[in-house]
Amino acid sequence: MKFVIENPSAGAAHFFRRAGYAFQKREGEEMAFVRKLTDQPFPRFHLFVRVVDFHFHVNFHIDHKAASYEGQSMHSGEYDEESRLLQEEMERLKLISDN
Repeated sequence: MKFVIENPSAGAAHFFRRAGYAFQKREGEEMAFVRKLTDQPFPRFHLFVRVVDFHFHVNFHIDHKAASYEGQSMHSGEYDEESRLLQEEMERLKLISDN
């Protein structure tokens, strides 16, 4: 699922840390962050952020479990824009940006 945070209240790393995310890695122009949904490593929100003209372009999904095969990055994930959980998280992040 993709969306844009138009007027972030801080830099990307600080903003997403404040929203409960942990920085995972940087790949070129994108930063990856994760937020666990339970006390276990999975499921978790997994988002990629690109900063363009002071806006956060976010692409995110839910990882249900880790990659099943060594050397593979594919995993069981939820990407559907109709997902209630993804919709709620998108709204939560947009509310944080308004404060």
